[in-house]
Amino acid sequence: MDIEDRGPVSAEDNPEQPDRRAALALLLAMSGLSSLPREAEAGGHFAPPAMDIPSSAPPEVFSAIDAVLRQTRDIWNSQDFGRLKEVWDADDPEPWYVPEEIETPFYSWPQLEKYWNPGRKVLKGFRWDYDNLRVKMLCDDLCIALFNHYYEIQLIFGPPEPTAGFDRVLTLFRKTDDGWRHILYAQCPLGPETYVRAMRKKIVSEDFAEFRDSLE
Repeated sequence: MDIEDRGPVSAEDNPEQPDRRAALALLLAMSGLSSLPREAEAGGHFAPPAMDIPSSAPPEVFSAIDAVLRQTRDIWNSQDFGRLKEVWDADDPEPWYVPEEIETPFYSWPQLEKYWNPGRKVLKGFRWDYDNLRVKMLCDDLCIALFNHYYEIQLIFGPPEPTAGFDRVLTLFRKTDDGWRHILYAQCPLGPETYVRAMRKKIVSEDFAEFRDSLE
């Protein structure tokens, strides 16, 4: 997320699923059509179904990447965004970062550092979370990871209501002397129609199938 214009978020590992009103409120709030309060906690994940692709990396690599993402989550949620460089390969001369809300990707440390630390406080709060991690080895010291990413955000200036969203993230990690570190981070949002369809599926009550079958 763009810290200057919008900002960065997460939750508990196994949060409860929010109710239908909370889901609908989130959908409307994100489209700017509602001022209903959001009741869903971070981690009440509105997202597509779990990815049916394998995670083929060795267990020790998967666990290491998961640990880096947990550290990433902790840093985002601490609101000390400048520390995100800790989970990146700081020796990489060309870090790539592709935020969903900015047209031009970042490819240098000055750009990334300004994005993480714009020099003025613009957020009341930001919360970041992830799940559904998949990891694939590219070579001994390079792997690619795909996961679902969630955020909640409230700006100091702008609409008074918090908003939230989700997308997929594709990342590259390099194994360094300090462990696995990001070298590329690219958000891959769904198209508008696909996004809304995923949200509408989440609004359906869990007992709808039982209700439907009772009508036969």
